[in-house]
Amino acid sequence: MEEEVEIFLEDCEDQLGLMEGALVSIQDSGVDADSIGTIFRAMHTIKGSAGMFGYDNIVKFAHAGENLLDAAREGLIEVNEEMVDLFLQCKDYLEHLIEVEIREEEMESSQKSLGENLVKALISYMPGEKPLEKSEDLGQIKEPSMSEEEILRWHISIRFHKDFFTTGMSIHSIFNFLNKIGKVIINQPILYHIPLLEALNPLHPYIGFEILFEADLPYEEIEEVFEFIIDDVDLMIFEHTDEESLSQLIASRKEDLLSQTLLDAQFYTEIETVDVSEEKTEEIKKSLPEVNKPEELEILENEKTESKTVTKSTGAPKVSSSLRVDATKIDLLINYMSEIVIANSKIITLSEELDNSELDEASSRMRELLEVVREGIMDIRMVQVGDSFAKFRRIVNDTAKKIGKNVEFIITGGETELDKTVVERISDPLVHMLRNSIDHGIEEPSDRIKAGKSSKGRVDLRAYTDSGTIVIEIEDDGKGLDKNRILAKAIENGLISSTATLSDAEIYKLIFEAGLSTAEKVSDISGRGVGMDVVRRNIEDLRGSIDITSALGKGSKITIRLPLTLASIDGFLVQVGHTKYIIPLESIQECIELTQEELEGMKGNEFINLRGDMLPLMDVRVVLNEEKSESARKNIVIVRFGEKIVGLLVDELLGEHQTVIKPLGDAFVNVTGISGGSILGSGEVALIFDIARLIEYKI
Repeated sequence: MEEEVEIFLEDCEDQLGLMEGALVSIQDSGVDADSIGTIFRAMHTIKGSAGMFGYDNIVKFAHAGENLLDAAREGLIEVNEEMVDLFLQCKDYLEHLIEVEIREEEMESSQKSLGENLVKALISYMPGEKPLEKSEDLGQIKEPSMSEEEILRWHISIRFHKDFFTTGMSIHSIFNFLNKIGKVIINQPILYHIPLLEALNPLHPYIGFEILFEADLPYEEIEEVFEFIIDDVDLMIFEHTDEESLSQLIASRKEDLLSQTLLDAQFYTEIETVDVSEEKTEEIKKSLPEVNKPEELEILENEKTESKTVTKSTGAPKVSSSLRVDATKIDLLINYMSEIVIANSKIITLSEELDNSELDEASSRMRELLEVVREGIMDIRMVQVGDSFAKFRRIVNDTAKKIGKNVEFIITGGETELDKTVVERISDPLVHMLRNSIDHGIEEPSDRIKAGKSSKGRVDLRAYTDSGTIVIEIEDDGKGLDKNRILAKAIENGLISSTATLSDAEIYKLIFEAGLSTAEKVSDISGRGVGMDVVRRNIEDLRGSIDITSALGKGSKITIRLPLTLASIDGFLVQVGHTKYIIPLESIQECIELTQEELEGMKGNEFINLRGDMLPLMDVRVVLNEEKSESARKNIVIVRFGEKIVGLLVDELLGEHQTVIKPLGDAFVNVTGISGGSILGSGEVALIFDIARLIEYKI
């Protein structure tokens, strides 16, 4: 059961995300039928799923929202800004309610009151109801009462043929759909036909159901729920007040002892006792309508079949299916795959030493297959960042509204894929930076107008891939950073010397130092200088980098570069001194030899002329205190990170290497330019270069 609850929770999270996205879309672009439909379906799904698990509080709350959304969908009421804000509050409350129900905790009284008030507010918007005044106490609004005579109730009796499960249909899905179009008041299982254990066939459905169903729908629409299984069930549907149909049902299913069962389940307060003989029972059974598909449904299905045939002939893509998998299982699979890659590296090394052509061929083929499998497994972990970015719309809108600013939020590159672990860990830093952009970057509307700008500010969130990394940019068209003020504040706080000479980029990076803030006032959003240092630390922990560019009066741009995955990379193996290093293959532009002529032409400088451009060089032996190599040849590996290019001086080029990234521990945290390690086939440990840190060290 625990696994089913986890699936329920994940489904609810998905539906709540869709709901929030649609509501924010309405705030940005206005009301449209698709958005209202999305919110309605999300509320429907949550209500139906919660009903299956017996979470009645969720069902009751979702039902109130569902009614109002249905009225909006039918055009009976007009959705306004206040109603959208109300639904956003309902979404937040529903999220909390789901957590409380799953944990089987008692709801706090304040939260319980909030839920009651939200329900009353939802009801007040229903057609014919008086809307709540802002000054009116929600607690004084009474729910409109509805007499039982006004509620249309149906009795549904269903029994399943023995081969029902072979249809692929789920009994749960039927109940779920009933809850989408109405409300199941009572669902009474009929258990009299379950045999003894030794005679039980697990593929046969022995249980039937008597259902009391509430919906203001005609018979035909309720029958359509069972359209796809109507040949595989015995079904009776009639109005709850239809005594004649009830008598026929009891007579036809006399062996189920329905009279007492229905009374015990409180379907009816009383059932008139009818003395039915065997002959009369057979008569009634024959008088019951045959459960066959109506002619119009058969025609409709024929039309669907013809439509599918035409679609197939035009080469339309086949609908794909998805499988929900626990992330820990993927992590375990990746770990095992990593160990297999390391073990195979050892086999390749041994085959080279033994000089066995057949073994060489087999190990090479194994390497190719492992590469395909490794890439396939890593692809499973890759998710589109757009799904994560979408939730930021609500945060931006709420933040802007709270401080009285008008902000347009644009997301581009949402289809860019990134490792799920990286996406999860980058979420909080992005939220912090977006709030800072709105609070500190975007000016007040009046100030923007004075500066000749639109009163509405703009914040862009972009994502794209570049040189084996993913780049995330947050750019605003606000007032920009005042570098003189940042520098003065840093000197005042003792972060730098008053005589220090810093570039613009270095000055802007000072905002990532703990405690440095240039905000004129402290708000509950930002301004204490706490958080940006954590942002930088979190990004660097992911082997990423963060840079800032800004123009006073025009805006600022924060650029984050992150590795696509944290588990493995395609690397290039080199040797410096007596140590082997791995350079991420995606960072390498080219490899060249440093000739004696070029070495003499450098005249002690750390630059060479590369086809007319000056290329800065870094001697890795000096940076990492490596021993002098006996190699006569000097090689340059030209690497790129963003717009920066550097040539790394190394002794030997050993070729490509499938690299499994292993952490090195706290002892290596402060080693310049090293992000991890990997085990080679020989058993040696090779260190992995952090190209971003090396370039930062050099330039």
